[in-house]
Amino acid sequence: MMIYDPRAEEQELLKKAARQTAARLTEERWQIYAFDTLEQVAQLVRGSPLLDLACYDVTPGGSIPFLEQVRARYQETLLLLIADPSMSPMDYIRPTILASALLLRPIDQRRLLDSLSELVERYKERSSPGQEASLAVETREGTTYVPYSKIYYLEAREKKIYVRMKRQELTFYGTLEQLASQLPENFLRCHRSFIVCRDKVQKVMLSRGVLELEQGICLPLSRSYKPLFKEAP
Repeated sequence: MMIYDPRAEEQELLKKAARQTAARLTEERWQIYAFDTLEQVAQLVRGSPLLDLACYDVTPGGSIPFLEQVRARYQETLLLLIADPSMSPMDYIRPTILASALLLRPIDQRRLLDSLSELVERYKERSSPGQEASLAVETREGTTYVPYSKIYYLEAREKKIYVRMKRQELTFYGTLEQLASQLPENFLRCHRSFIVCRDKVQKVMLSRGVLELEQGICLPLSRSYKPLFKEAP
């Protein structure tokens, strides 16, 4: 979860409520990032972490255009907006923002807990492995379920596994050999360092040893794995 709120007292209230809600409704350990400047938020986003939930203050100058840019990368993040009653709803109720919930100042703790509880329940429903086949990834923050349908490829690099999605990347320790037996049949080894989702491949260039995926992504195709893609539908 990410929290952006320049008001120190309010930010502490949000962090406390987020921890309480996570402990009450989930068995996972939540990583909570809390910031009071847009520069800090931008630095976090550049690292492309997974963001399941976000609480975001839209009142500071420049916060709404910046949020629209972040939202383009994090389209599935459940978003709780914080606003002042003096603001026009037209400023932040936009299709480019798509808030899941809204809190108007002064923030009431009961309403805050209710809003966060609703967001966490929605997150649980969406991320439940029973809803969609997912890859369970164990990190220091707990277990993250990544739907197979959202994975483009997995890369082994620097003793870590990088799971690439459309606009996000998740990193954890492991090997491709360990993962190979867990992945569905549409995930194929294309290189000693890569496993690719066949459904995301748009073009197979056997002569060049290259796979072209959606989003303009290109992956190497080793000679030893070319027969898999010749035979794959």
